[in-house]
Amino acid sequence: METKSHDNTPVEHDGWNEYANKSIYHAHGKVGVTRSIGFGLFSFFSISMQGLVGAWLLFFYTTFCGLTAGQGATIFLIGRVADAIASLVMGNISDNIYKYKLGRKFGRRHIFILVAAPSVLFAITMWVAGMGYWYYLVTYIITTVLMSVLQIPWETLPNEMTKDYNQRTTMSTARMVIAGLGNMLAQLVPAQLFHFFPKTSPTPYLLMQAGFSIVTFFLIFITYKSTWEHFVTKEEAKRIEAEALRENNGQKPNLKSELKNYFSTFKIKSFRIHMGIYLSSYFASILWSTVFVYFIVFVVGKTTSTSGFIQSLSIVSVPVTLLAGYIVTKISPRMLYTFGYSLILISCLDWAFVALTKPANVMVWLVIGTLLYEIGLYILYFVPWNVFPFIPDVDTLVTGKNRAGLFASVMVFINQISQGLASVVAGYLLDFGGFRESTNGAVTQPASAIHMITFVVSGGVGIMILLALFFASRFKLSKKTFNVLAAELKRLQDGGSTADVDPHTKKVCEDLTGVPYDSITAWEKNDTVTNKS
Repeated sequence: METKSHDNTPVEHDGWNEYANKSIYHAHGKVGVTRSIGFGLFSFFSISMQGLVGAWLLFFYTTFCGLTAGQGATIFLIGRVADAIASLVMGNISDNIYKYKLGRKFGRRHIFILVAAPSVLFAITMWVAGMGYWYYLVTYIITTVLMSVLQIPWETLPNEMTKDYNQRTTMSTARMVIAGLGNMLAQLVPAQLFHFFPKTSPTPYLLMQAGFSIVTFFLIFITYKSTWEHFVTKEEAKRIEAEALRENNGQKPNLKSELKNYFSTFKIKSFRIHMGIYLSSYFASILWSTVFVYFIVFVVGKTTSTSGFIQSLSIVSVPVTLLAGYIVTKISPRMLYTFGYSLILISCLDWAFVALTKPANVMVWLVIGTLLYEIGLYILYFVPWNVFPFIPDVDTLVTGKNRAGLFASVMVFINQISQGLASVVAGYLLDFGGFRESTNGAVTQPASAIHMITFVVSGGVGIMILLALFFASRFKLSKKTFNVLAAELKRLQDGGSTADVDPHTKKVCEDLTGVPYDSITAWEKNDTVTNKS
């Protein structure tokens, strides 16, 4: 049986190409600010599931649950490892779920966006006080795994919605502005709730999570309606399957071949350096967010409400992200990285100064340090996620494939391992310093714990940022170089021969891929056709 599609072409009801006319597979218009905001609203999913965790959960564990900092950190590590393994598999699942009717009907990316809506409510279970270690371990593992695996398909959407550098930058900017607002609220809302409850009450932690989860439940549907993805036709699926069999010596993909695919992403030079920048800088941010509330409460002697207020200065992320979104189209990401990291290094000196000298106008120094840190932090957040959608295109030049889901999985996998390690490092350093746990929110810490907290927020963060700065100095992907690569990729996709490459283009491609241009075999068929002609 056949019917007519929206463009009057016959559609066969075969359980495959008939779904190509669904709205999630068609551009709803130009990718401008409005649609970018619709895409970016999904950022509240990660904030609701994990944004509150970074700032408050370890403090909650050690203050209201009777766990040591080491036990809390171990929960984070186990959760991150489980999360990383699940994330590694998720990209492959998302890339290949089109093989099943369910994936074609609801979209290999959008089906997981729908699942995210009810999943966000589960995060509330993490904030129930007075439970045992195993309860907190299980609820954290489930929450963090759901957050990452359901976010991976969403992260591939910019790569599928547009190939334009500026449009993708608009999407990344909107995403980071919304994430910045969310992170600010993740500090400000608890700070306000703490005013209405005694410091020995765990209730405000539960209320803040419930509020974020409920709001996010509804925002996810806006993202679903605002975005679209590429539809894999039956003919395209046959080509992909034939290519996979050819690469695996005629065998269907198995665990060994999938692991080979994961490791193959690191053949791309831009991705290797990108991950060095990303992991070093995010490791630093996790150290800071995990320990900063301890710094304010135990080193400076202020309240959790003060910590929430100070961290709510992350509102500067809005103008910073907007400005960064404009600047990154004018200068290279490398220059933007250097500026942002320099500000964070200055803030590290500020924390050390406050801890060692206890200045009379301490709030002024805290505000200055936090503003510098937050400006640098949101450049740290913005640039990697602005750059990431372009890296699968660099890979496509080498492989001839769109492996965006695979790259997203590998990126999340290593990020989760890194964040888990950062949390463990922070937790065990606190234990090593003699930090004392509590169940009622009131305890005095020894001098050794105070010194360790100071070291983590200043020295630990500073060392990791210096490492990120080293990697950033070697990063060459920019708007200018990407446009050169994108033009060459289009030429090859249109049937051009690799033998006709311009020398300058060849050098740029080799700088970005790290692969000798003449060794690329994905476009050999073009050379054969050209020779026959």
